[in-house]
Amino acid sequence: MDATAKLRVDHLKAGYDGKVVLEDVSLTVAAGEIRVILGASGCGKSTLLKTVIGLEKPLGGEIEMLGTKVDWSEGRPPTAQLRRMGVLFQGGALLSSLTVGENVSLPLRIHNPGLPRAVVEDLVRVKLGQVKLGHAYAKLPNELSGGMRKRAGLARAIVNDPELLFCDEPSAGLDPVTSRGLDDLLLELRESLGITMVVVTHELDSIRTLCDKITFLAKGKVVFDGKLDDAERNGPQAVKDFLARKSAPEDGKARSLAFNLEDA
Repeated sequence: MDATAKLRVDHLKAGYDGKVVLEDVSLTVAAGEIRVILGASGCGKSTLLKTVIGLEKPLGGEIEMLGTKVDWSEGRPPTAQLRRMGVLFQGGALLSSLTVGENVSLPLRIHNPGLPRAVVEDLVRVKLGQVKLGHAYAKLPNELSGGMRKRAGLARAIVNDPELLFCDEPSAGLDPVTSRGLDDLLLELRESLGITMVVVTHELDSIRTLCDKITFLAKGKVVFDGKLDDAERNGPQAVKDFLARKSAPEDGKARSLAFNLEDA
């Protein structure tokens, strides 16, 4: 086993209500890597993500996270293990009745209930600053743009300084310029915080911007696992066809604008 691996999935079998969605899925994510999980709709990307982050119990196989096997003997993975990872859910998944600051503080309050209020507020403001959203502490989610909601969700995902960050379709629903800004922010956070990331996406521009390696799923199995350029040159035809899809058109005017994350 690779001692530097932050995530190892070994012969995973997963599904719902007696239906098997994933069969014999294996992958290893190294420290500091951004691994992109991709494939056509219905291939099992979401099932893989939900199983790895502990929302669904595996039907078989093993998951090792941060050097420790994920243990389901108590009915769910240990809280201490889950604390070491963060999740950016699709759409941000903010609670509409709470301010941005209150949303971001939730993992801190759950995992560190004894932290003084002032310390929690300071930590939340630091994380909002890291995602270029410091001005939105007191705003409600419905006062934010789609890109701002994603970044608020990202601040919440990293507030406990996780070693592993999982992102579910981070660019979904965003225009190309805002999407690129979010991709660049993820790269900045990887560089500054040293976070290992697993990103589920079907957006070609994001795949090309973010990935160190890809894992391509089809019909519940891994059909390619490796570097993007290898997939394009030597991968199965289904993978080549997927990656050959036309990307969003490059908008020279939009790309040339000074992009301000605080407004998107």
